[in-house]
Amino acid sequence: MIRQHGGVLCYDSPLLIPGVAVRINGSLGGRLDAWLSRLPAPALVIVGLVIVAGLGWVDFVTGPELTPLVFYLAPVVLVAWYGGRWPGATIACAGDLAWMLADALAQHDYSDWSIPYWNAVLRLAALVLVSEAVARLRLAHARERELARQDALTGGPNARAFYEVAGAEITRARRYIHPFSVAYLDLDDFKLVNDRLGHLAGDAVLRSVARALSSVLRSSDLVARLCGDEFVVLLPEAGAAPARLATEKLRGALADVVPAHGWRMTASIGVATFLVPPESVDELLAAVDRLMYRAKQGGKNGVAHETRNEAPERRANVP
Repeated sequence: MIRQHGGVLCYDSPLLIPGVAVRINGSLGGRLDAWLSRLPAPALVIVGLVIVAGLGWVDFVTGPELTPLVFYLAPVVLVAWYGGRWPGATIACAGDLAWMLADALAQHDYSDWSIPYWNAVLRLAALVLVSEAVARLRLAHARERELARQDALTGGPNARAFYEVAGAEITRARRYIHPFSVAYLDLDDFKLVNDRLGHLAGDAVLRSVARALSSVLRSSDLVARLCGDEFVVLLPEAGAAPARLATEKLRGALADVVPAHGWRMTASIGVATFLVPPESVDELLAAVDRLMYRAKQGGKNGVAHETRNEAPERRANVP
């Protein structure tokens, strides 16, 4: 979903290219990746050792004519990526040992007794270097992923993080049949802060707002900045009554944010309680976005709350 805010186009769905949906969570590769990511390091090492043992037997059966380097690299890369540096190095050593034993059992003749040991050292160095490179790449990938989910201004979650967590909550709500709520906040008259005090002051206010909103919610709740002065709050397993209580806490937290010019911050808030989860995060955001605009049209510091999928639908506008 793309919105225009203050003349700037903001992409509320950074995980999707407009018109192209990339879905890997339901694929076999996605499920395998999730399973491997959950395995503890000792379990990954055991998996790697089993693979190495199988490769060693195949190496012995096929003889010395075929080089098995690429095959020994596979478990090293796998364990180093999901387990880290030391599990990867362990599998590298195991792979080198299996390779050396396969050569020794094949009784291959060398021109000098030291050649198999020299080869073993070189193989070990190659496998350990690959393991170290993969482990470092994994760490860099994890850091980039974390930074990609962090709002550069407030330091809190951004739109990407919200899409990931909200998508997971939709899946959980379908599986376990529980409600959840979402609040969409647009700060009232925030443009005046930038116009009168400058953008640095405006940035400071946004950071204060993010901290204030997070401070009054549960640890399981998520406050994310989507764009400009717009924030979204995910309230897992929260029905209509808890959502109204949380909204009042959010309004109270905003009232404690007083910019340098002296007036208190307020927001137009749209709140949707989903008894049946929506089809997508885009549909979820569209619903609360409409409610936020309904609250804004009713005046500043307003709340529009709707319980969806209820028969008959209950709608409440809170001044």
